[in-house]
Amino acid sequence: MQPLKPNEQQAILENQPNAQPEDVEEYERLLSQRFTVDPDAAPNRAPGVAAEVGEDSEARIAELHQKLYGRVRSLVESESR
Repeated sequence: MQPLKPNEQQAILENQPNAQPEDVEEYERLLSQRFTVDPDAAPNRAPGVAAEVGEDSEARIAELHQKLYGRVRSLVESESR
């Protein structure tokens, strides 16, 4: 995974009125953390250990993805109909 380039970040912020620079930073941070966890070991981790890289994290990634890219996806889908 490569970080977004500054022009890509700017394009997201210009096209998504509710998106903030902090959202982009958090999205990238959570995505990078996703790749530091062994998916085979994750289900066996002790409760509370690395909770940020778990189900809550995946839900937050999905929420941020919708916030950052959802409007673009909706526009593309509506144009293809």
